[in-house]
Amino acid sequence: MDVLTEIHQFLFISSIIFMIYVFSDLIIKMYGRFALKTETRFLLTKSEKILLWISLAIFFSHIIK
Repeated sequence: MDVLTEIHQFLFISSIIFMIYVFSDLIIKMYGRFALKTETRFLLTKSEKILLWISLAIFFSHIIK
């Protein structure tokens, strides 16, 4: 049982890091668009979208647990 909890802890921390990465990219793009007045777009690939959903699911499952 200890191995499963350690894997879940590792996935929880990884999901937080990935969400911070995605949201920081979004903030940088918003800064470029609104403050610097440059045309930038925030795009996620299909794999990044899937990983973001999985990260959110892991995050909420750990919080609710």
